[in-house]
Amino acid sequence: MAFLSIFPNTPGFSVVIPKQHYGSYAFAQSDAVLADLVVAAKKTALQIDRAFPDVARTGMMLEGYGVDHLHAKLFPMHGTGQDSAFKPISSKVDKFFEAYEGYISSHDFVRADDAELAQLAARIRSFA
Repeated sequence: MAFLSIFPNTPGFSVVIPKQHYGSYAFAQSDAVLADLVVAAKKTALQIDRAFPDVARTGMMLEGYGVDHLHAKLFPMHGTGQDSAFKPISSKVDKFFEAYEGYISSHDFVRADDAELAQLAARIRSFA
């Protein structure tokens, strides 16, 4: 089921949830539960795209710290227009997060050091 957020940070900000209760960490759920959520979110996102003339795409986030019930948050990207063709849009935000601050941001930061990236990649791969 989908509904408009009562705490929107942009017009049309919506939440998609399963009727059955699942914990809020999306990646702890079964593949079937997560797939059903994503497909429902896709249908809702395409409705949102059609509802706003200035929205070409809607973003999705699976954060899970506000409410302990599995949910996807949908953010209409106002100002992207009618054209759904890819067009790079970047942010001027210049912030690096050492710890979670209660929100997620998709902006880039400065170019990372290749040696540090290799070390981090090896660490993550070691948990496969």
